[in-house]
Parts: sequence; C-alpha cells; structure tokens
Amino acid sequence: RREQEWEAIPQVDGAGGAADKAEYNKNRKKKEKKKAKKAAGGGAKEGGGEAEKPPAATTAADMGVEIEYVADSMVDESDPMASEWTKIFEHFQKGPKDAAADAEAAGAENTAAAEVAKKPAAKEADDDDDEDGDKKKDKLSRKKYKLLNRLSISELKQLVKRPDVVEVWDVTASDPRLLVYLKSYRNSVPVPRHWCNKRKYLQGKRGIEKSAFQLPSFIEATGIAKLRQAYEDKNSEQTAKQKARAQSRPKMSKMDIDYQVLHDAFFKFQTKPTMTKHGDLYFESKELEVKHTERRPGAVSDELKTALGMPMDGIPVPPPWLINMQRYGPPPCYPNLKIPGLNAPIPAGAQFGYHPGGWGKPPVDEFGRPIYGDVFGVTVPEATVDETDVEKKWWGEIEAAESEEEEEEEEE
Repeated sequence: RREQEWEAIPQVDGAGGAADKAEYNKNRKKKEKKKAKKAAGGGAKEGGGEAEKPPAATTAADMGVEIEYVADSMVDESDPMASEWTKIFEHFQKGPKDAAADAEAAGAENTAAAEVAKKPAAKEADDDDDEDGDKKKDKLSRKKYKLLNRLSISELKQLVKRPDVVEVWDVTASDPRLLVYLKSYRNSVPVPRHWCNKRKYLQGKRGIEKSAFQLPSFIEATGIAKLRQAYEDKNSEQTAKQKARAQSRPKMSKMDIDYQVLHDAFFKFQTKPTMTKHGDLYFESKELEVKHTERRPGAVSDELKTALGMPMDGIPVPPPWLINMQRYGPPPCYPNLKIPGLNAPIPAGAQFGYHPGGWGKPPVDEFGRPIYGDVFGVTVPEATVDETDVEKKWWGEIEAAESEEEEEEEEE
C-alpha cells in the first residue's frame, strides 16, 4: 500500500524524487514513534493507574520523637573555677525555655520585618502627599496672591497726602496710590456714590410724593398766581356748553398784567436759583439732609450754648473742648481759626485755671512763650487799610445800554 501511495505521488525528475522519498520515510518513522509512545502510556494506565512514587523520607518529628542535643563538657571538673565556667556556658545552652524565647523572638522579628517593610511604602506615600501639599501650598491662587499683596486702609492713608479722601474700597484698586492721587486732585469730580448699590438709582423714593412746584419769589411777587387762581375758579363754574363755546370761539386778553411789572420782575428783581458747586453730585435724599452752609467753625450759637449748659449772661464760660485743644493742639483742618484760650486772648472778665468757669492753662513752651499764637494778647494788631476809596468792580463788566444811547444822542 505504501509503495502504491508513493507511486501515486507525481515525480518531476530522478534527483527530486529520491529526496522526497527520504523525507517521506523520516516523517513516517516519527509518526510510528508517537503511536508507540501513546500505546505504552495507555497500557500503563490500564495496568496500574498512575506510576507509584518513591516513599518519602520519614522525619523524627513525624514519628513523634524528641531529639535532645547534649553538648560535650568543655570544663575540667578539677579546675577550681569550674563552677564559674559552668554558669557562663549555661547561658549559651538551649533548653525548653530558650526554645520558647526563640519562638517569641522569631515572631517579634517577623512582625518587625513586616512593619519595616510597610514603613518605606507609607513613608513614600507620605512624602508624595507632602510634596503634593507643598506644591499646592507653594502655588497660590491669583485671588490669594492679590490678598497677600493688598495694602490695608491704615497703610494707604499713611502713604498719601490726602488721607481724608481714602475710602474702604480704594485698597482693592490695581494702583491705590494713583487712585487716591486722582481723587485728591483739584477740581476732580467723584464717581456717584450709588455705583456700589445693588438696587436701582432713586428706587427708595418711589413712595414719596413730590412736592408741588413753586414759582420763584420774583415771579410770584407780580401777582400772576392770584390771577391764575381766579381764572381757574371761574372756569370751574362754567357749564359744558360754555366750555365748548370757549373752545370754538376763545376770548383773548383775559389775564392782562402790566408790562412794566413783568419787565422789572425779570430784569431787576430776578435772583439766581440755588445751584450745586463743581463736583457736588446729587444723591438719593440729598434734599432731606441738613445744610451746614450757615454754620461757621468756632462760632457757638445760642442753641449750642443752651445744649452744653453754658450760661448766656455773666462771666463767659469756655467750651468743654478747650482743655483738650490746649493739650493736643488746634484742629489741623482749620489752621487760621482763632480760638480764645488757645491761640487768641480770652474775653474780658475771664481767668485761666481749672476752677469752675476757668479757661484752663495757656499752651506755652519751657520759656513761657505761646506755642500756637498770641494767647495773652501782647502783640499789637496791624493797622487796617481804609477801603472806602477802593473801587470794587467786576473785571470785564459790560456797561449799561442806557449809557450807549446817551452817547449816540450827544453825537447827533
């Protein structure tokens, strides 16, 4: 059969056929070896199952036998120091107690080794966390960086020339010193104060009724208001038919006022309306605030004297703030203000001292010279210039039209 199979393989030439035949025989031998091995393995399984393993060597521990190692006596009993040597060697001999101690020591060593193995990993993790934390701490956010470099209000007030214009939110500016310099510059107009309010502008005046418009005093002096009132009263008494007729055929010159009266009202008695100063902006409820334009620093009114308990008549009594001014100095906002008992002489009949009604102690230096001004009234007042002959006219004032007409008449 094999020969038939071989003959069935196509042959190209003589040399190639011989080589193919040798390779075929080699493969056939390999297959036969594999079959023989399989057959041998199957027979062994059928005969006795698995191959018997050689018996394992039995140990003394498996047999339950305790082996005691007896060390050779290294001490000569005839030696007088034998007992001492024996005590020393006993420390190096293993007994039942030593075995238990060794077991405990081995267990402690194992636990210590486990802890030592854990520590590097935990330490590495802690180091990583610390490094991450340090990086996070070192890397500040932009907001925290701004807060660290921000000036306080007291520091900003010390750095600028006009600390009175510093406000709470000025320290949050990109350049606070430049902002305060611009605010303190002459004729600078401030930003309206409602810029930081959350509600809308004039939202708080919704429920307040507006007061009726009043004519200026110079127009009301002409009597036009009374004529208008009489005309309105007369119209209210008319019927609908009369009102319709008045609309279709109105009558003229119902309210006649002398032209000269109107001319004098607008060209002679007209007054300027109250206007705000440069940079004085309107804010909500400004008209309700108390106006202090009539107040003057240093002038004590009768109402203030009554409130402070100062007598109106008799010996003049000093104001209660004079003692502190003598101690700390005059107010810096009013350098030219004359205050009796501080930089000006006290009134007639008054005395220095701390008794009731006394004007304190005059501020003097170690040589007895006044510090803030002529508190004793020693210096001679300067001679006042008589200004009666001084011509006071506005520069560039336009001359009256009547003088021009008179000049034209003279020329004619």
